[in-house]
Amino acid sequence: MGIGLIFDSALAQSARPAYAAGQIWQYHARPSDPASLLKIQVVESDPVLTKSGPIYHVSIVGVHLGSDHRLSEIAHVPVSKDTLDKSVTVLVKSDATFPDVRPGIADWKSAKGGVFTISVAEIVDIIDKMAQGRAGG
Repeated sequence: MGIGLIFDSALAQSARPAYAAGQIWQYHARPSDPASLLKIQVVESDPVLTKSGPIYHVSIVGVHLGSDHRLSEIAHVPVSKDTLDKSVTVLVKSDATFPDVRPGIADWKSAKGGVFTISVAEIVDIIDKMAQGRAGG
């Protein structure tokens, strides 16, 4: 009798390492961005800012944004643990270059910005639509 391999998604989730600054992840990307990666740049855990849990400031590379696809990276997106849980797939080692997230975090803090709870692919779609709107007018 052979030994079968059973994939248990709950077990896979529990085996996932804790999210930390510096990690680079593959994620459920849009079909147009199959090689896209995200990097957790900064983890905010200040109780005043993070009433509903840590805030993960991520950068995303390898995307195709705007009608001419000239934009290929997103410097700063503040996301929740839920966003990462439903989006990331594989922790990877990569020599990809990611943009500086610090100016985006400074702007976000001064604007008292929010945190995304939708998937990363949905966030990229929203940013892509905004970029297309700018290009067209």
